[in-house]
Amino acid sequence: MRTSLGRRPDSPRAGVSPTRPRRSSEGMTVTTATRPPRQPPQAATRTTTPPRGEIVGRDAELARVEELVRTLDTGARSLVLVGEAGIGKTTLWTHAVARCRDAGARVLVTRPAEEDRHSAGQGLRDLLDGHRLPDDVPRTHLLADDLPALDRSRATLDALRALAGHGPVVVAVDDLPWLDDVTWRALRFALRRLTDARVSLLATARTWAPDTLTTAVPDVGPGVDLLAVGALSPVDLRRLVVAALPGTSAPCALRAGELAHGNPFFALELARTARDPSARAPRDGAPLAALAARVHGLPPDTLHLARLLAVAGPAPVPFLAAVGHLADVERAVRPGLDSDTFTLGPDFVLRFTHPLIATAVLAATNTLDARELRRALADAVTDPDTRAVHLARAVATPDVAVADELEAAAARVARRGAPQLAADLLADAARVTPPGDVEPRVRRTLARMMQCATAGDLPAALRLADGLLDELGPGPLRAQVVTGRVVLEFTDAEAFLRTSLDDVPADGLPDHELLRGRLLGLLGWLLGIHLGRPADGLRHASDALAIGRAHRDTVLVAQAAAAVGTTSLLLGRRADDLVEEAVRLGPEVVQSQLALWPRVLQGRHQLWDGRLPAARTNLEVMYRSAVANGAEFQRSYRLADLAHVALAQGDLDLAAQHAVDGLEAADDCGDERAVAWLAYPAGLVAALRGDEAGATWGAARLEHWAARVGERPRSAMAGHVRGTLAASRQDWGAALDHLLGALALLDHLGFAHPGVVPVLPHAVAAATHAGATGTVEHLADRLRHQAEHLGAPWADAQALAARGQLLLLRDDADAHPTLAGARQAMDALGYHLDAARTAVFEVAAALRAGRRLAVRQVAEDAHATFAAQRVRGWETVALDLLARVRGGPDDELTATEQEVAGLVSAGLRNREVAGRLFVSESTVEAHLTRVYRKLGVRNRAELVGRLGPPAAGTRS
Repeated sequence: MRTSLGRRPDSPRAGVSPTRPRRSSEGMTVTTATRPPRQPPQAATRTTTPPRGEIVGRDAELARVEELVRTLDTGARSLVLVGEAGIGKTTLWTHAVARCRDAGARVLVTRPAEEDRHSAGQGLRDLLDGHRLPDDVPRTHLLADDLPALDRSRATLDALRALAGHGPVVVAVDDLPWLDDVTWRALRFALRRLTDARVSLLATARTWAPDTLTTAVPDVGPGVDLLAVGALSPVDLRRLVVAALPGTSAPCALRAGELAHGNPFFALELARTARDPSARAPRDGAPLAALAARVHGLPPDTLHLARLLAVAGPAPVPFLAAVGHLADVERAVRPGLDSDTFTLGPDFVLRFTHPLIATAVLAATNTLDARELRRALADAVTDPDTRAVHLARAVATPDVAVADELEAAAARVARRGAPQLAADLLADAARVTPPGDVEPRVRRTLARMMQCATAGDLPAALRLADGLLDELGPGPLRAQVVTGRVVLEFTDAEAFLRTSLDDVPADGLPDHELLRGRLLGLLGWLLGIHLGRPADGLRHASDALAIGRAHRDTVLVAQAAAAVGTTSLLLGRRADDLVEEAVRLGPEVVQSQLALWPRVLQGRHQLWDGRLPAARTNLEVMYRSAVANGAEFQRSYRLADLAHVALAQGDLDLAAQHAVDGLEAADDCGDERAVAWLAYPAGLVAALRGDEAGATWGAARLEHWAARVGERPRSAMAGHVRGTLAASRQDWGAALDHLLGALALLDHLGFAHPGVVPVLPHAVAAATHAGATGTVEHLADRLRHQAEHLGAPWADAQALAARGQLLLLRDDADAHPTLAGARQAMDALGYHLDAARTAVFEVAAALRAGRRLAVRQVAEDAHATFAAQRVRGWETVALDLLARVRGGPDDELTATEQEVAGLVSAGLRNREVAGRLFVSESTVEAHLTRVYRKLGVRNRAELVGRLGPPAAGTRS
């Protein structure tokens, strides 16, 4: 859950505009309900006031609620009501919850308050309260504190699916931004996978509140409709105020409506203030001031209870009474109920009638009073993580025991998938660490840095790292900070790592040796996989692996083994055993840091090799793991991997969607590196479709990043994008120049696997189109040589295709069967665009060999693939070849040609046919040549096969 940093809006209508459609990073569409024209104000003032409890001015929104209710039994349908605080979202939500229950749906409800954001898993407890779960998903298991995030997400999915088996289920949440991270991530995981089940989401989300930053709507999965709840007209607000506060004068109600900027909650508060002669009306109708004035007018015990409730969040009355030492709790509660400040449910849980009241109370409570309330709550609660949250805000001076307790709680909530809460706890742990305890403070700040990045706040993480680097002198502590910073940002990373290696004492102590190993492993990973120096990377990663094995450090072994395996493959050497070892140890690596996830690297190896199903499985699993573990920092990189999978399988729409989603996630995190990585698949999709602006942006972004951080393979990727764009214009010479430039750079870097940046087979294709036989021969030989040493099925198929293209240019009869074999191999592997490109050359070879009819289906399939994916350039080439394959009216056999063909297929020789038809033998030969061409055959045997066996007696 993130906030968009910016200026405070000038009025309650600022922030995310309720009238501006927008699209979120996961495909949620914001729509504004359109109302019919209003009556003129003069006519409206004569209408009767609505009864108390009637929803005023929301006809279109209520219609959308009814639409949701009608479709509950037909499948997943989700609706999120968005708008500023007090605009009426909760009123509509409450009405919708009742309507869903009336329709027979099982409604799971949670109404988180601001403080609940720090109560990991509280939302799940609320949602499941009172609902029987399936026997194989026990409630105690699902809510267990030590349950890993992914297991909790899967259990939530199982529970919702099982409940939906008995009828429609509605997950009702008011208000999404205050949902705790653990619940939010579990729900998002489940909702993404329940698109075929009768599980709907009904929620509210504030987009703005006074004295807070504009808030982004939390991502809860794809396909969610965001219905903007906009401002009410002054006339509607007047009607609402008069109905809710009988006795309010019409001028007072109208003035309150005008000052409230269309917000009904603010209008009611302003009207209440105006009715109290002793109250001083807030300037410009400031709603927080009005609320604060209202609450401060309550009796002392009620005010004390309100402050405690604002700090604690919704809580049982007996608990609040005990913590607040209230002798007569009923006497304290009643004035709050009578003034519409509190609401008390049948479960005796006390809440504010509106969350904005809690905001006003907290804003008006001085820091020392709030600290005392926090201390009392910390002593009263039994949940260790809730205690830690209160304790963090209650302790102002250094305290070793408290710092240790907060650090332990942060580790627990991080494992449960709440990185932002973990970062907050670690910040307080570092704050209360005694000044002289440098190592614990640095450790906690470093852990906070990684949790900030995990939660998607990369700028904050980098600020923390740079602050520590400025503070610390050379030595092991500074080296630890460097290892964390390098994972997050590559600028000057090599220099940082080499300096840090020099700072680690060479005294042989195990801790120092392991730190040296981590630095070497990161240096190998950086140089070999990212900066394009695989030989150097392999050397450093191998040294790190030796240190990890010597000290039996599982995480270091896994990281180093993955780096050694990957750099080896880039150099054309296989080390699959190391990669498999790293994957076995991988779960510990995923929990330990934000990069070098072995299963991700294994998925990429499989993609490069041509094992597409396995690659897709691995990379999808790692994407889901990033989401379930709350690793927002990783989400954009995992989407980049999935975009490459979609490109390989020829699904350009899916690749484009992954790229868009990934770019939005990268922007949310402030991660320029991720933007550069996503520029490659995004640029390729644009280039394939002839989108010059999109392709040029992708190539330029790749080149900029390569120049900025020295990540030179990105320059080769930029050449691939530019070459693909030139091919979309059928400018094969320019395409070949770009691709050969990229290939020369990859050669210089030592890359020997053609699948990593697949420019080599594309250069062969461009050279074939350009008729550059010598270039094709050279490139085909290189591709064959690389494939021989890899055992990669995709490389083998591309080498076979390159040989076929060379045979085509040489007009060799083996071109057609060779290309057919290559195309079939690529199709079997699932690389459908590659197969379609190879099919183009196969059809051309068949036409040259006079086998037009033999490749008609191949030509149609290739053209259909390019047309469906909107691939420019290649689609035109395929269409031209298809027209030649289909032929025209002049390709039909004439009567004489039919007679000649019949006699020849019956076994007559040319001389015998000439005698039978009374023509010369040369005339028969001419007719027979045309027959062969039109029927796509090459000799008498094929002609007999084409026309069938002769009828009995034909030869006589």
